[in-house]
Amino acid sequence: MNKHIRASLIDFYKKGTIRKFRKIFKLKRARTPYMKYKEIALFEELLSNLKPQKVLEYGCGFSSLHFLSFLPDKAIWHSVEHNQQWFEEVKQMATKKGVDNILKLHHVTAETESWLLEGDYKDFKNYVDFPEKLKPFQLVLVDGMARESCVKKAFELLADDGILVLHDANRKRYQDSLKLFDDCLILEDFRKTAGGFALASKGRNIESLIDLPYHAKIWAIDTQIVNFFKFKYLMGKKSKPFRIIRNGQVIS
Repeated sequence: MNKHIRASLIDFYKKGTIRKFRKIFKLKRARTPYMKYKEIALFEELLSNLKPQKVLEYGCGFSSLHFLSFLPDKAIWHSVEHNQQWFEEVKQMATKKGVDNILKLHHVTAETESWLLEGDYKDFKNYVDFPEKLKPFQLVLVDGMARESCVKKAFELLADDGILVLHDANRKRYQDSLKLFDDCLILEDFRKTAGGFALASKGRNIESLIDLPYHAKIWAIDTQIVNFFKFKYLMGKKSKPFRIIRNGQVIS
């Protein structure tokens, strides 16, 4: 393991442990994206290299505030949120941070508030279709409700050289919707119902925007460490390995 990889892992685990400690002891929560730090690092690098002038996010949150500093000058981040209460909380945070000129929050009432209907287009049609009036985007982050439908809509909303990012791509039911794109790269780790990143494009070389060997090494080692400490082998359970899937084919 080289020094750069080791230093990154130590930093990610340190930050993750502090965040978990604060949650367990009900301290003031850290306002960081609901992602693993290895995922945050990957997305930060993507933003820094892509330099999108217009970003769309389905599902606002701490990520809406955190990633603004990685945008180029005069860029705009649009975020669509269906939950009124959470929308108001994030709006207040944005006002306090003085980023209203960069972060444009949109509350779009869904036809239902039921989390059980996630992915059902007819119940979130307003939410999914709202960004039509704002297109095109250089980047679309799907990290909210009705993700399959949002991914399909993103294909229409993105510029030809734009990038789609899907969080929680470990969930198999999300992956079929990615087949619309000419190029798709999925990083899966040890989790089954959360986490994982998918990057997709209609015409952009994804690997020119991220250091894939570096991130693959980080994700692979992290998966090995977590699988070991879960002691699944003692219970006769099969561990979920790290995988890179390129256009439906496992390449690592």
